[in-house]
Amino acid sequence: MSAIFAHRGWSARHPEMTRAAYQAAIGWAATTGAELGLECDVQFSADDQLVCLHDEDLRRTAGLPDRPVDLTVAELKRLDFGSWVRVSPEPEERELVTLAELLTMTAEARAAGAAVTLAIETKHPNPRALDVEDRLAAMLADRGWDGPDAPVRLITFDLDSLERLGRLLPGVPRTLLVHRDLTPWWDCALPDVTVVGVDLTLLRRDPGFVEHLLSQGREVHAFTVNHPDDVRFLRDLGVSGFTTDCPPEVHAVLDEPLRPSAAA
Repeated sequence: MSAIFAHRGWSARHPEMTRAAYQAAIGWAATTGAELGLECDVQFSADDQLVCLHDEDLRRTAGLPDRPVDLTVAELKRLDFGSWVRVSPEPEERELVTLAELLTMTAEARAAGAAVTLAIETKHPNPRALDVEDRLAAMLADRGWDGPDAPVRLITFDLDSLERLGRLLPGVPRTLLVHRDLTPWWDCALPDVTVVGVDLTLLRRDPGFVEHLLSQGREVHAFTVNHPDDVRFLRDLGVSGFTTDCPPEVHAVLDEPLRPSAAA
């Protein structure tokens, strides 16, 4: 079965990683009964909390040069993370969420019957280095989400992060993310992970890499996949995970019958 991950929430509909983006993704999953992963990136705030933000600074999403680690959660909550996308955003479209809040949103949605999980990315480099992994592991353990049945996948581009997460949370699935260049990964051993997530652009350029990974017994996921033709292309190659800004569109394509050449 293919997996769909809502990239920074339903970010084609609402500003990324805001409360509105995650509420919309959860609502769609609950209404349709579809399984959906909620993807987020985590960084520290000045008051030692993990918050869901992608960039190293706030220029793009809030118009400030500060880094997330320079501001407290209370200060970050007062910023507007929606106006860079649209005029007059709703309050929920302005508000970032902390990881603790997103964990609670996910737990409450699951308790209400929605088939939602989390895909949590640790960002590197960052000012607190591998402290991020230590805090993330502690937060998941506090919820009992530190074993193979946890509704969580841990994702990262960073090999040190991947290794640290494997030691701290050995039962939780991990994904190595790959971008920029596939050449090193053809010629050297990949880390001990069963899932590799690859940039769509690289797979368009070198589709044989999917078979290379599949022949090693790994699953292949791809990011960021929004166009129906890209979904079909990747599905036919054997890709089984799709990180997307628009989950309903990807879900609709994956529901289509396989094309004859792919089904053969």
